[in-house]
Amino acid sequence: MYSSKKIVQSLGEILKAKSIFNIIISPGSRNAPIIIHFTLHKDFSTYSIVDERCASFFALGMAQQIRKPVVISCTSGSAVVNCYPAITEAFYQSIPLILVTADRPKKIIDVFEGQSIHQENIFQKHVETSIQLTEDESESGIWYNDRLINESINKCIFKNKPVHINIPFSEPLYDTTNHLQVKPKIIKTIPVKNYIETYNYKKEQYIWKKYKKKMILLGLYYPENKKNMEKVLRNLSLDPSIIILTETTSHVYGKLFFSNIDQLIFNMKPKKWTKLKPHILLTVGVNIISKKIKFLLRKDPPIYHWHIGEHYKNYPDTYYKLTTYWPINPELFFKILNNYNNLLSISVSNYRKKWEKLKKEKMKKHKFFLKKEESFSDLKVLFFVFKAIPNHTILQLGNSMIIRYYQLFYEKKYSIKSYCNRGTSGIEGCVSTAAGSATIIKKTVTLIVGDISFFYDSNALWNKYIPKNFRIILINNGGGNIFRFISEKKLPKKIFNFFETKHFFSAKNICKMYNWKYEKVSDQDALKNSLSFFWKKSNQPCLLEINTQRSNNARILRKYLSYLS
Repeated sequence: MYSSKKIVQSLGEILKAKSIFNIIISPGSRNAPIIIHFTLHKDFSTYSIVDERCASFFALGMAQQIRKPVVISCTSGSAVVNCYPAITEAFYQSIPLILVTADRPKKIIDVFEGQSIHQENIFQKHVETSIQLTEDESESGIWYNDRLINESINKCIFKNKPVHINIPFSEPLYDTTNHLQVKPKIIKTIPVKNYIETYNYKKEQYIWKKYKKKMILLGLYYPENKKNMEKVLRNLSLDPSIIILTETTSHVYGKLFFSNIDQLIFNMKPKKWTKLKPHILLTVGVNIISKKIKFLLRKDPPIYHWHIGEHYKNYPDTYYKLTTYWPINPELFFKILNNYNNLLSISVSNYRKKWEKLKKEKMKKHKFFLKKEESFSDLKVLFFVFKAIPNHTILQLGNSMIIRYYQLFYEKKYSIKSYCNRGTSGIEGCVSTAAGSATIIKKTVTLIVGDISFFYDSNALWNKYIPKNFRIILINNGGGNIFRFISEKKLPKKIFNFFETKHFFSAKNICKMYNWKYEKVSDQDALKNSLSFFWKKSNQPCLLEINTQRSNNARILRKYLSYLS
């Protein structure tokens, strides 16, 4: 049985032809044709999630893992706007989402009908394309819709960006048919790899060979072939004139890479940075977590900044000193660079040795401080938590302080795939993204999240698809500690209450409502004991709440970073 709306039949057949089968649906009335068609169609996997914001982030978590488009569908009006946070996150994180919104007929807009707003092009610059389909079921109307649907989905696949398909539906909405009445044309787009003609870049080759201090800095990035990318970068890292700085969101690891940037450079004096800064900065990916590396590179920049990457509409001039933009697949670029590097004689440089010496000094201090520090603080707690996460599992991280703490620890990062919503870096949707991630893959997914992020997105647990091996570790420090860390100024309590969200909430009743296994710990011995069996098989998803409210977490973190420097 199918919806009788030909426009929905065409959409379903085109999605099927492009192997897009996961459909997240928020209940409604105007999107009834979509609900009927896809839930009754045997080829699609459908998920019903009430809260549109949660549903959209759930879809983002799925697409993040499978690296293929996931469809979100919602009803008309305010429901559409609730999808906006996840759409912006997907746009800046380069995650392929297809948002299909049901709309009222155009003639109804602005005549005081319920749930009718201006939906056409509502996401503006935050989608790769936005299309408005027609209800015309004539031959030309069907051809027009099919062309637009093909075009938008191909852009979503090719550009790894969200797209918006807005469909007006007139009543009747619930009519069905036993037979498909359309056979849409399927238009494919064949991606073509870019390449570099090396003989055209003699000047760049000369520059690369000449300078003895080269920094490769990777931000948020999803390599197409992780193993090949790591192999090429590892070969490059053997060159003593090259250092490779990565973050957990870069998804590449190597023994000679420097992956704990803030630990190395926090409170670094300008004189020291002048000795360690690169002549050539080569960047890949987007959004760097470390504010300190951005500050240093902007204040005292390299001679050359090259950025490598495809599909940027604007020049990615993060450090305000971009000299060359290479619109090419990064993996292909590094492969060519590696081959070229191997043709050169090994550079005579002590650049990497200087950074390795710095890393050794910082690690020694890092270990000593953690051994000495006795308070049950966020820093000490997360040291034990990160160490305990099982190998070869998936880690989802909350924004604000959680992701920043993770940058300070080396433990087992190479064996754990970690993700964080660093596209727009908002706290909304962290739990929903992790839930979507856990639902689509068989591996254990652990979310480590702060209290404000968790409570803000607690509707994510209103979800019957979450697997039993999903784990949440909730760091409850009483609310919004990041503002105590990032602000040096002492503000009046009345003002500060608008920055820090003080509370006395616990996740216990939320877990009870959604039938989750719940445990709470408030000291080190209880934490160690809980972590020892937290990932064992369970009949329910599990949440461990760690109460660190008695510690001055911001003061301890500052003390730690000052000690390192």
